[in-house]
Amino acid sequence: MREINKLTPAEVKARTQSGNLSDGGGLLLQVTKTGGKSWTYRYQLNKVRRDKGIGPYPTFSLAQARERRDELARLVKRGIDPIEHHRDALVQAAAATAKRVTFATACEAFMAVRSKTLKTEKQVKSWDRTFALAGKVLKGFYVHEVSRQHIVACLEPDWIEKNPTAVENMLRLHALFKWSIVRFELGGANPASIPELEQLLPKVTKNTDENEGDADDGRASLPWLDLPACMTKVRADRTMEAQAMEFIILTGARLEEALQLTWQELDLTAKKWTVHKSRMKAGKTQTVPLAAQAVDLLKALPSYNSGEPNPEGLVFTAQRGGKVYGAALLKLLRRIGYTVEQVTTHGMRKSLRTYLGEVLKVREEVAEAVIAHDTRSRIRKTYERTRFYDERIDLMTKWANYTDERIAKVAKLPKHAA
Repeated sequence: MREINKLTPAEVKARTQSGNLSDGGGLLLQVTKTGGKSWTYRYQLNKVRRDKGIGPYPTFSLAQARERRDELARLVKRGIDPIEHHRDALVQAAAATAKRVTFATACEAFMAVRSKTLKTEKQVKSWDRTFALAGKVLKGFYVHEVSRQHIVACLEPDWIEKNPTAVENMLRLHALFKWSIVRFELGGANPASIPELEQLLPKVTKNTDENEGDADDGRASLPWLDLPACMTKVRADRTMEAQAMEFIILTGARLEEALQLTWQELDLTAKKWTVHKSRMKAGKTQTVPLAAQAVDLLKALPSYNSGEPNPEGLVFTAQRGGKVYGAALLKLLRRIGYTVEQVTTHGMRKSLRTYLGEVLKVREEVAEAVIAHDTRSRIRKTYERTRFYDERIDLMTKWANYTDERIAKVAKLPKHAA
């Protein structure tokens, strides 16, 4: 066994000659020509000799240098290179330091980017207020330390009394943390993830809904069982108002949406009708799938002009030109035998909605989307961008086939509807 601890503190202090002085076990005292002294640990691993610096003398005394040598020797015995081990430790320390991003720092960096997309100074101040409010809870935390419970604590004070503001703040915090996790390479889940927060925060019941008001407003509607017979009477009338009524029944559209329809909104090849948000009650663009019956109806209209309609021209035009008015459709219903107590134009939408729910058992959010309603919470609307268009294609075809007596008579209804 090699001799170790050969040096004494006096020898180390007195040494002035340049060169290496061995204490044994790989510990060397290196003396420079100018008299400077430092400790080095010399070792061999995988048949390669390497020197690992320990530190200067007298910052590191002889006893301290020996302790450090013994630590490094234990690493070598385990097959770990002390130099690589030290480098890994530095990398880990740097990574830990990089994660120490305060909430305030993240907000400042995020707003430097986000403010460029905001149109007014008022909007910038609104975002700043959101983060200042959250800062009352989060100011003492690094971003990677913030938990979902911390975000809940930020939102709860206003969640019931000022819900629209609280929801807006939640969406902004979601955006901030999503961006910060990527920007600062923090990893982990977003503590402001919206679906999870929605589960933790109390459900807020609104007295009114932006899309309600025509779902159950007392306007008469036919039972869905009577729609095929009604459609047969409508088609037999053959007037322009009858064709407009047929279109309303087939699409579930509101009266004015149908009567103000222009050809530029239609794509008959793709079988869809896109109603701009400016014409929608809820102020959101709606894309309506067109069943084959609806496409055939449109192509048979005079304004279709053999496939070359005027894009800005009305689809449904009165006999002497111009718009077809809603009063004409009401007269149509009376003319074909229905009283005001039995059905209204708007009531056709109710019949469709009832059929979707009672016969086809369609999920509520999908059935509501068919008639351009959206009963989902504001939160769900934010992260669920879909309006279930693909599902609605099949539903509108089934509805059109059902209202067509020629098809309905030979079609087999579901057992619970038959």
